[in-house]
Amino acid sequence: MNLKARFSLISLMFKRRSIKEIVKKNIEIIWGYPLYVLSCITPRNKKKWLVGSHVGFSGNPKYFFIYVVAECKMKKCYWIAATRAEERKIRELGFPAYYRWSIKGVFHSITAGTYIYGFHLIDVNFWTSGGVKRINLWHGVGIKNIEFKSTKGSAGKIYDEKNFFSRVYLPYLFKRPHLFLSTSPLMTEHFKQCFRITDKECIEGIYPRCDIFRWQSEKLKQFIYQYESAESLALIEKLKKCRKSYLYMPTWRETRENFIVSAGFDFVLLNEILKQRDDLFLLKLHPESNLSMEEMSRYSNILVLDKKIDIYPVLPFTDVLVTDYSSIYYDYLLMPGKEVLLFPFDYAEYITAGRDLAFDFDKYTPGKRVYTFVELLTVIRDEVSLQFDERDWIVNQFWNYTYTVDSLVTKIKALA
Repeated sequence: MNLKARFSLISLMFKRRSIKEIVKKNIEIIWGYPLYVLSCITPRNKKKWLVGSHVGFSGNPKYFFIYVVAECKMKKCYWIAATRAEERKIRELGFPAYYRWSIKGVFHSITAGTYIYGFHLIDVNFWTSGGVKRINLWHGVGIKNIEFKSTKGSAGKIYDEKNFFSRVYLPYLFKRPHLFLSTSPLMTEHFKQCFRITDKECIEGIYPRCDIFRWQSEKLKQFIYQYESAESLALIEKLKKCRKSYLYMPTWRETRENFIVSAGFDFVLLNEILKQRDDLFLLKLHPESNLSMEEMSRYSNILVLDKKIDIYPVLPFTDVLVTDYSSIYYDYLLMPGKEVLLFPFDYAEYITAGRDLAFDFDKYTPGKRVYTFVELLTVIRDEVSLQFDERDWIVNQFWNYTYTVDSLVTKIKALA
């Protein structure tokens, strides 16, 4: 990477953070490295596991943690929370949780033998991770080039072995996992290149967050009432009462432009059609997406979901997923009878300015496609069939696994 590219990367990373965040990050670097050295020589308990996620109590880490503690009755498995509020929330559910920088949080972090996460070691605590077994459950299959396989956008600059800035400020990116959860032979080959790992580190199993799609309705209902928020319960009740529901979950655009405007959405027109049919249209956008909640509240049949809501327990109660390049497409296909509508309105721009694709979009993301809002509206209004012949083939390509959540637990125990 040349000098100009390095400075542009530094500028980009600092531009995304406030002054307070930048100061905090630099202070963390100063005392973080000595702490990391200390963690490398601290005796560790192989039977103690720590689980965490950088996006709160959600994703594969959440469902794995609940299974291990509630079903397997593992006593020395703790959730490491990024905030005090997250710690309180999880404790209220009856689970052991500690704030990352509390005395007990640091103690468990420097004495636990295994870290389990869904992104990188920062989900738990990189600075206390010396000598731990690293288990990456990851957070999505799909066709995008990610991590070290990225060649475009900021990721192509960040994941550079020779980038001194990344090495110093983002050291967790360069730590390979001892075990990585893949989902099929196709995905294993893909992830091996993305994370610079081998077959030995990969295990092909079901994502814990997707395991709930296979449950009987009573088990799912019990799980939701026991562990989900009042907002989630209220949303599910709304979905049960409507005739048909559409869930729009687009992928994040690195350009950070208002793609809702670019997609040409006319919410007034959409809401009128939904009202006539007693349908609901849900929007689940990236946390950094800009959309006025006050303005959207005017529409009776369009709901903008809380950006922090865990969408996975809600998915079984929806009917149609509207998406583009998001990995949610592959998760959704695991549920028989569910329909998918693809809305890649900016395909040419996305693959040019955004992320490059590892697989052919047409072949590995089959299904009904619309490229304009007018076409999207027509499909909803006329209830165009969304079935496609390649569905079983796609599921087999991305979800051809042998390990269950239970056998994954056994594998981690053997590794530790």
